[in-house]
Formats: sequence, structure tokens, C-alpha cells
Amino acid sequence: MAPAPRRPIVPQSPEARSYFSSRGYQRREPAPPPGVEEPHDVEDWDAIHGASANRPDTPHVRALRFLNATGDLLSAVILIGGGMSLIGLATHL
Repeated sequence: MAPAPRRPIVPQSPEARSYFSSRGYQRREPAPPPGVEEPHDVEDWDAIHGASANRPDTPHVRALRFLNATGDLLSAVILIGGGMSLIGLATHL
């Protein structure tokens, strides 16, 4: 069998190396038409708390956060302890 012919390595252009190959993802946001001003004022609530919604600080919300953190900690302890016991069991067999 004859070896396959070798092709020279040609570096790709930056457009070919981009993360998104489709041109639709590479488009930038269109500029506003001339004469139209974008609002630059920020409401006080958004400036302090950001634009995302915050959960209220009530006992029910705190309890759910505590249970969520406790469940994560308990599952981590079980996984680590189970792995340690399996390693110990495997070394004694």
C-alpha cells in the first residue's frame, strides 16, 4: 500500500478559527439610528440591587437555603466517606 499523499499545513484565517462558524452569531448589536438617544439614567433600585430579582429575607427562604447547604454538605461527606471505605475495602481483599 502506498502512503497517503501529504498536504502542507496552511494556517487558517482568524475568521475560520473563530468560535462560532456562522456569521449570524458574529454580528454585533446594531447602532441606534442617528438622532435617537439611548437612556443613560439608572433607577435607584437597579443601582443598589442590580437588575436581577432578589429573594426576600424571610424565615422560609432562610430555611430553604439552610436545607440546601446542609444537603450539599451531607452528600459531600457521604461521597467522600464512601470512597474512602471502598478504597479501604479494596486494599484488604
